[in-house]
Amino acid sequence: MTALKAKTRAAVLQIAEWQLGVVEMPTNSNKVKYNSAYYGREVSGSGYAWCMAFVWWVFREAGFSLYKTASCSAFVQRYRMAAPAQVVTSGYKPGDIVFFDFSGKRKKTEHVGIVVGVVGNMILTIEGNTGNGNDANGGAVMKRRRDISLITCGVRPGYPDPA
Repeated sequence: MTALKAKTRAAVLQIAEWQLGVVEMPTNSNKVKYNSAYYGREVSGSGYAWCMAFVWWVFREAGFSLYKTASCSAFVQRYRMAAPAQVVTSGYKPGDIVFFDFSGKRKKTEHVGIVVGVVGNMILTIEGNTGNGNDANGGAVMKRRRDISLITCGVRPGYPDPA
């Protein structure tokens, strides 16, 4: 992976793609390599949901230094204060980090994914800790197709390459 540490959108998307199919073991444990890297030790249990740790890990592998937090809300708040130009609410592009409110009210940030494409009013993402039975704590890295109306906001890292 060293050759991809070029801080590019392509590197982020490729590294995220390589992770498809990774699952926590055992099921419902939150025991997964992204948490181990994030916390610096093996962890498990309900206090270690890992959707944000997955995003942090992907970007780290691609050579980026994101604000390190396991909280979607804290991440968004940090970028709203420190780099408001990076927070977007429409016009999502591949490589953007998007936050979801599955109630559809767009008030909270309960889950996160990396945009891989937009088709009409649907957004295609790669997400960690998702699943067909549980959108926000499903235990797997998967491609998901979601309605844009579920997105609270997005953060656009400072990519040097165009979308």
